[in-house]
Amino acid sequence: MNRRSWTRNDRVNGSNESGFTLLQVLITVAIIAIVSAFAVVNISTSRSWVALQGSVRELAGRLEKARLDAVRRHSTANVTFINTSTYSVTMDFTGGGVPTTRTYAFDPGVTLTNPPLTPLPNITFNWRGRTSSCTTNFAMTNSGGQQTWVDVSDSGDVTVNSDVTVLPTVSPATVSTTSDIVNSAVVSGSTIHNNTADCNGVPVGPGPPFTGGGSGGCSVTIDPSSFSIRKNGGTTGTVAISSNVSGTLTTSGPINLQITPASHAITAGGSVNFSIISLNNARGTFAVNFSSACTTVTAAVKVTN
Repeated sequence: MNRRSWTRNDRVNGSNESGFTLLQVLITVAIIAIVSAFAVVNISTSRSWVALQGSVRELAGRLEKARLDAVRRHSTANVTFINTSTYSVTMDFTGGGVPTTRTYAFDPGVTLTNPPLTPLPNITFNWRGRTSSCTTNFAMTNSGGQQTWVDVSDSGDVTVNSDVTVLPTVSPATVSTTSDIVNSAVVSGSTIHNNTADCNGVPVGPGPPFTGGGSGGCSVTIDPSSFSIRKNGGTTGTVAISSNVSGTLTTSGPINLQITPASHAITAGGSVNFSIISLNNARGTFAVNFSSACTTVTAAVKVTN
């Protein structure tokens, strides 16, 4: 009797404690899994961003060193890409006056964005630290889809994530004197140097239609096959896609371009339109793909100033 009374009292007073239920354990495990998944994603994104920033800073630094070396030796130095993630630098690394070539690679997951539509970029600095071409753009992307870029102007200026193409507006001042030169001698000006004026940096006309074929006689036509738009939403490009079979067209392209809509249903003999705009200041020629069940056609989109 006393033992039974003790048991009932124990239950009333709460001293007969029990462990976690199975439901509580499952909820706890689920919460830990969700938090861990977010942490892993954030860590992965951060590592990809660090890899991208490290690669772009190293490339910009080596471009600057090559330029200074060309001026110092009163000769040339160059940076040439071997593939989308590897490049070589030819300059005097030791200060002995003899140039040698060293090869460098981006961090894992970092690649150039613009190829394969355009040739791999290369830069040669002359004895004045200038290049023989217009502004050259190195657009780079990491495994997480983030993007950044390096610009090298024809004057040799190297910048990261900024525009070196058009110099800022400076109001010219009229200069005259009455002591050393005659009063009529006046120096004035209003022209602002544009680094793309001496190169092919202007928009180009649309390319001719292109038709891609697939199994069973399927064909998809893109019109135009190439065109230009201006950076950072300056202009919008329009592409018409037609097909001889019904289906769904899906799009893909680099992160600096927005393609609207992302997909579109098409009927046999019909045509649909897509619009493309630039989302940032990255310039160059980029591939935009339009895929059906049987084939893929590509537009070469040149982003200019």
